[in-house]
Order: sequence, then C-alpha cells, then structure tokens
Amino acid sequence: MLSILSLPKISFRRQIILLGVTASVLLIAVLCATFIALQYTKSAVLKDDQRQLAGITNSLVREYNDKAKAEPELLGGTGTGPSRVSLASLSWAVLQNADGVEGGFYSSARNAFVGYSFPTRAGATTDSGAGDALSDAGPFALQVAREAVSSQGRSQRVLTTGQKFILVDALPIRYGQQYVGSAWVMMRLTSLPGTNRFRTYVIAVGLGIAALACVLLTLLVVRGLQNGVRKIENGLKSLEQNLASEIPIETDPDEIRHIERAINRLGATLREKIESEKQIEDRLRHAERLAALGRLISGVAHEVRNPLATIRLRVQMCQQDSANLDAKESCAVALEEVERLNGMVNRLLSFSRPVHLQTEPTNLGRVVEQRLGNFSEMARRHHVKFITKFNGDSTPVHVDQNRIAQVFDNIIQNAIDAMSESGGTLCVNVATEARTPQTSDVCVEFNDTGEGISSGSVSQIFDPFFTTKASGTGLGLSICHELVQAHGGEINVASAEGCGTTVRIILPIRSGETRKASGVNNGNG
Repeated sequence: MLSILSLPKISFRRQIILLGVTASVLLIAVLCATFIALQYTKSAVLKDDQRQLAGITNSLVREYNDKAKAEPELLGGTGTGPSRVSLASLSWAVLQNADGVEGGFYSSARNAFVGYSFPTRAGATTDSGAGDALSDAGPFALQVAREAVSSQGRSQRVLTTGQKFILVDALPIRYGQQYVGSAWVMMRLTSLPGTNRFRTYVIAVGLGIAALACVLLTLLVVRGLQNGVRKIENGLKSLEQNLASEIPIETDPDEIRHIERAINRLGATLREKIESEKQIEDRLRHAERLAALGRLISGVAHEVRNPLATIRLRVQMCQQDSANLDAKESCAVALEEVERLNGMVNRLLSFSRPVHLQTEPTNLGRVVEQRLGNFSEMARRHHVKFITKFNGDSTPVHVDQNRIAQVFDNIIQNAIDAMSESGGTLCVNVATEARTPQTSDVCVEFNDTGEGISSGSVSQIFDPFFTTKASGTGLGLSICHELVQAHGGEINVASAEGCGTTVRIILPIRSGETRKASGVNNGNG
C-alpha cells in the first residue's frame, strides 16, 4: 500500500509541515471528543434533569408557603380530606407543565405522602393512590423526602435499575421553627439521550481515521526519506566504481534532488580533474622525452655537421678541378645529398633548441591564404583542390608569423602527400569560437580527403621520429606540436583509415585584441 501511496513531489519540509498539521488536527479532535464525551456522561446528562427537578421543587415550596398563609395546618395537621385535596390541587398546578414529572408533598407528622399528582399522565391522582402509582419507586422517594427533612436541606438521589433511571429531588418545608415535611418531585428515565452508542461509535471512528491518517503520513515521510538515502548510497557506490555513472534525478523530494545534482556535479568535476591530470602527466612525460631527445640530437647534429661541411668542401673542390663530365655529374649528385643531410641536421637542431617567439598581431586567414598560394603549383600537379572558408569575425592574434607559417606548411604538405595518388580536396576553415563569455579562441581546421591514419598511429602522431611516410623524418608534426604549445594553443588530429584526416589548431585570443569582420573565400589552390 505504501508503494502506491507516496509523496514524491513534495519536499520533506512540506511533508513535515503536513504531518504537523495532521497531528494538530488529531489533537484538537481528541480534545473535542473528550469534551463531548464529558458533556454526555451520565452525571452530565442527569445534571440538567436534576437542575430542572430542583426548580420544580422550589416552585412547589413557594406555592405551599403562599397557600399555608391561609391554611397553616396543611402538613402539620391531622390530614383531613380538605387539606389533601388542597395539596393535590397545588401539586397539580405546579406539575401540569412539567412533562414526565410526578410528585407532591411529604408529611413528617403522618410519615407519608400527601397531595400526590402526575398531571402529564392520563388522569390526576391524589395521595390516596400514591402507593399504587409509585409502585417500586415509592420507598426510594419516601427515603429521599425524609432525608430532606432530617438534613434540613435539599436532598437529590438517583436510582438505577438496569437501563432505567429514577431521579428524586426533595426540599424541606418549614413552619415556624419546625420542619413539618418536604416537597418532592420524581422523574423516570428509560435511557439517557446523551449516552447513546451511535454518537460514541461516530466519535471513535472519526478519531481512528484521524489517527490512521497521521500514522500513514508519518510512514510515508519516513519511507520517502529512507528511499532517498538508499538511492544516494547506491549512487555513491556506483560513483566509487565508475566516475562516469550518474544518479537518475526523477520525482524525488526537492532536498534529495539537490543532493543528487550535487553528487552528479562532483562526479563530473572529478572526471574532468582526473582527465586533466592525465593530460598534464602525458604532457610532462612527452616534454621529458623531448628534452632528453633534444640534448641527444643537439650533440649528434653538431658532430655530424662538421664532417658534412668538410665533405661538401672536398666535393666542391673535386667538381671544380675535374674535367671529366661524369665526375662532375657525380659530384653534383653528392652535393645534393650533402645539402639534404645538412637540411636534416638543421631541422634536428631546430627541434632541439628552445622556442623563442617574436609575436605580433597577425590575421591567420591571410597567413593561410599565403601558405596555400605557395603550394598551389604542387597541388595542381597532384590534382588537389583547396577550399578556404573563414567564418565569423577575423580577429588578429598575437603569434610569431614565421613559426605559424612553418606549422601551416607542414600540415599542408602532409595533406598533399596523403592525396598525391588520386587527388582530393583540402578544406581549410578559420573561425572565432567563444570559450567563455570573456575569452575566445581562433580555430584553424584542415580537412583532407586522403587515405587517413590508423587509430593506433593517431595516438603517436606527435612523437619524435614517428612517421607513416616511407621517406619522412617524423619530426614535422612534433615540431608543429611544440610551436603551437609555445603559443599557448593546442593541436589535435582526428583520422581514420580511408576517411581522411582533420587537423585542428586552436590559438587563444588575448584580451584587448580587436575584432575585424571577414568574409568567405572559396577557391582552388
């Protein structure tokens, strides 16, 4: 039942308030029921009837005192016929408007009732028939009347016989210094109207329903809290095993949803920090390898450079002194190879030296166009088509123009080499991207339709001396990576075999650099 009845969308604060209101209503209901029950107990119900009888008794005494002024021996005399008739008439007059009330007078001298009447019952009866009319209640009423005279004060008694109640009230009558008798009245009740069981049942059922609602609401609140805590515990266990897991945020109470969102944000933050630490660690290792490799390369390059210079000088002298055309041609070929080796040594030295930048505001779109123009003839020979697209604002970026041109040249050369067999298209996009509301980047993206790179090779693409070309040195992209990082940017490569390669270079825009509008230029290289 609790699984069906739930309060998922209500916050715990409101649930507790609702529980408090329900408990308050239950308390008020209990107090009201208690008050009503006290109002309708036997003593409370009989008290009203006793008060009514006391008023009638007072009226009898007043009427007797008025009558006794003319006939002083009504109760204290011998009880002649005229006195009995006078007392019966007197009680008749007083009791005729009191429904269900019978009574009369008690004479101490005769120790008997006189002037008895019961006007609301069919026919009035004098004390001559009082004994028959009173039946079993006579001795009880007589006792109460005697107590009133002996105690010289009001006497009230209740006689209970089964479900019936007999109420008797008596008040002494004084003549001179002597109490000569009492006035008494009696009421018979077959049941107490205020003590019926139906009202009791209704009150009990109402209180039971209120108590059940309060208990049920308490169980629902506790169950919702337990479910929320259990869900959070399971979410934390899942997060401990897998930082990518998230706690599903459904129709939980507001407080639970806030905690779940906080845990999900914590997991996302931890993932980002761990990934960032891994990237920093990879960069540090890469930098350490490069530093060690750079020292080695620098020593080797210097050792190779001097012999190369000697070899070039000797070959040049041989070429000048020889008259043999074949020898001169061989010397020319040797000089070309020496120059090639010297260029490789220069690249090695460039790789091993620290990068020193001379930055200036540069329009990267124009640099891209210039570098593509330098490769236009090569692209035509290899059936490669250039497409440039500059989106958004063209913002001058503080970069070393020569170094960035070196990066672009290397990437363009690699793209043409990847498409040299069957031709293709190289699309270059330059766009400004907002990193945060206050900072922006310029993104230069090269997309070629070449043969692509395997997934295993992409992760090693920036390692020194790693190459997929038969004649490559494996230093081009390593140098590009170092130059872009020296500018505070990043370079990423995405590729798959048969799907081409995308090289994405992101360079930050420093605060204060102005923005200039640029258009879109599509054309062939």
